[in-house]
Amino acid sequence: MKTGASLKRHSLPVFALLFALLPALCSCVSMAQRGAVDLAYRSYNKGDYAKALRHLAQAEAYHEEMSNERHAEILLLKGRCVEGMGNRAEAASLYEYLVKTYPDTEYAARAKGRLEELRKAP
Repeated sequence: MKTGASLKRHSLPVFALLFALLPALCSCVSMAQRGAVDLAYRSYNKGDYAKALRHLAQAEAYHEEMSNERHAEILLLKGRCVEGMGNRAEAASLYEYLVKTYPDTEYAARAKGRLEELRKAP
């Protein structure tokens, strides 16, 4: 039977190992997000907006670990997808949310442009 001191001695290396692997695990999440976003762009470019939205949902599953820039990118692409599906009101809502939430990103500037185009269209 192991004593408390023995357990502590064995626990320290395990915690050290987990702590050392944490950056690698975070990197894996980032890679999974990037992969999902890349697949979403491919589907979007093919006109398969529903599939692109599914990939974006996968990327957003790790929202807590993503940067503001990445989330803004995802929101813009979601807006483009729903716009492509003919839902201009939902697209406008996504663009407005993006501009309000992430105003200092390059994607906010693009979203403003999309909003102007939507307002001009009949």
